[in-house]
Amino acid sequence: MQTDIIIISILTSTFLAYRWITKKRLNLPPGPPPEPFIGNVRQLASVERHEMEFEAWGKTYGDIVHAKLFGRSMIVLNSFKAARELMDKRGGNYSSRPPMVLLVDLMGWDCVIPQMPYGERFRKHRRLIQNYFSEQSILAYRPLQRKECATLLSGILKKPDDYALAIKRFSAATIMKIAYGHNVESVDDMYVRLAEDAVTDSTATGGIGSILVDFFPALKYMPTWMPGAGWKRHAYRTREKVQKSLNLPFEMVKGTMANGTAEPSFATTLLTERERTRRKLCTMKMTSRAPLVSSATDTTGGVLLAFFLAMVMFPDVFKKAQEEVDSVVGPDRLPDFDDRPSMPYLDRVLNEVYRWSAPVPLGVPHASIADDEYRGYDIPGGSVVVSNIWAMTRDPELYENPDEFKPERFEDPDAFNPRDLVFGFGRRVCPGKHFGDASLWLCAANMIAAFDMGLKRDENGKEIPVPGKFVPGLTRHPDHFECSITPRSEKSIALINEATTLFA
Repeated sequence: MQTDIIIISILTSTFLAYRWITKKRLNLPPGPPPEPFIGNVRQLASVERHEMEFEAWGKTYGDIVHAKLFGRSMIVLNSFKAARELMDKRGGNYSSRPPMVLLVDLMGWDCVIPQMPYGERFRKHRRLIQNYFSEQSILAYRPLQRKECATLLSGILKKPDDYALAIKRFSAATIMKIAYGHNVESVDDMYVRLAEDAVTDSTATGGIGSILVDFFPALKYMPTWMPGAGWKRHAYRTREKVQKSLNLPFEMVKGTMANGTAEPSFATTLLTERERTRRKLCTMKMTSRAPLVSSATDTTGGVLLAFFLAMVMFPDVFKKAQEEVDSVVGPDRLPDFDDRPSMPYLDRVLNEVYRWSAPVPLGVPHASIADDEYRGYDIPGGSVVVSNIWAMTRDPELYENPDEFKPERFEDPDAFNPRDLVFGFGRRVCPGKHFGDASLWLCAANMIAAFDMGLKRDENGKEIPVPGKFVPGLTRHPDHFECSITPRSEKSIALINEATTLFA
């Protein structure tokens, strides 16, 4: 057994050495010096916030940076100009995904659209999602958004200290209703838990092998009984949770359709189409919605939490937004979608929230399909391509004084709209961006109309400052913070209760 490990190590080292010696000399973009064989892996492993490290690289090497991950090139794009040119204008070559052996082959995420390589299969399934989330299609979801927004307000009214749980439930409830026709009553909902557990375990590292297998795919054949194979045992345990999170909600819908209690949803549409055409629908079509449950709570929920934090940290902004909302809706009703054009300052506030707290700071990595050239630099096919959205939202060429929270920057009609970058690029742009943005606006407007938000006070009446820290990770959301959320008046309480009853 020890001999086998030694032989594998020698063969791997020999292969890497051969690649290192015989590779074509390319004019790669500048970047941090790599170490032999491992490249820049050690540098990246030593930092917690990769978006900040990449931003620092950009200040040293420029807006397009090259790094090495073992034998694979990684291109980091630190400017919107570079991302727009490669991801959007040359999207056909930059819309694939890097090989994800751990997630796809071992954990079973092969049936979900975000992990699919670019091609006809991806395009077919993406069209399916886009049809449900187009600007026109999402108008049909407004009653659902009103209902869940009213439930959010009611939950915060009853338990203001549990505002984060109320936001989490709201985010999961909207997508579960659209996907499966399922009502989510609390964050302890079985199907929400299944999705969260699957995603949490999928992102938890199981040892160095879980990192290496994406670069050395042969490691996926490593027997689970071998020492050092704990990462693979973890992957197989996770696979069971993944399959449950993908299959059980769909089986639930099939059951409700059989007994005549199913509500219209994405899943019922697919099953009805399968019955009509007498064709077996691809499993990927049926399960492609499942990961959206977790991603919705991470992204929409994360931005809404960031909005709450901003309103607490910047009281002058909150007061100005509240004055605008009051001038439009008055004291006798809550805001609705038709009020949005009359609230330009609130839109500027939300623009600044997007910029200040980009929900996915590094996007999701793309992969180049073929060799390319940009600004005289060679970009090898198969490179991992990362859009550093964090750096773009803090680019002084786009935003003056980027470290300030300043909604007024968007009074200029030529100001760069952060919505053009925070939802991703090219043919992988978030298909639910219009729905998520509409949900965010409705909740923000209603919270401002119904509640006063500010710093909490201790037993001596002294304000408790909030640290304003964010949890590092693939998605960005504030660390838990204490705040004061109180209804503005008895009339506000009555309006919340009326809305909850009306949309129940």
